[in-house]
Amino acid sequence: MIKRILFVEDDARFREVFASALGEALASERFEVDFVEVGSLAEARARLREGGLDAAHIDVTMPDGNGLDLVREINDGGATSYVPTLVVTASLENSVAVVAMDAGARGAISKLAPMFETVGAIKRLTDAGRQEQ
Repeated sequence: MIKRILFVEDDARFREVFASALGEALASERFEVDFVEVGSLAEARARLREGGLDAAHIDVTMPDGNGLDLVREINDGGATSYVPTLVVTASLENSVAVVAMDAGARGAISKLAPMFETVGAIKRLTDAGRQEQ
């Protein structure tokens, strides 16, 4: 079964390369994903309202706000029905991870993390969504 993951990232080139590399790495483990790519929080909110998502991978720093606010909205039910979230950031400091978890994220990961760590995080994230349904 293909997992649909909302990928919220404002850098279009990074989004394209990362989604492709991560998709290939996950496919090699027989884990199929369809990334729903958006470049702003406004687009993310619209996609969340459409539904049909299994998880969300959200960048912290966005041009139209803070990704952590979107994580809070998802967990409070303000954005749409709940989906498990993973926060991604350029520099993962402990304080960012703590704030992300306090906002309701399942975890936080650096954009520079090794691919195997990101693959594991995505698999755990989609498993969390399946367990909560």
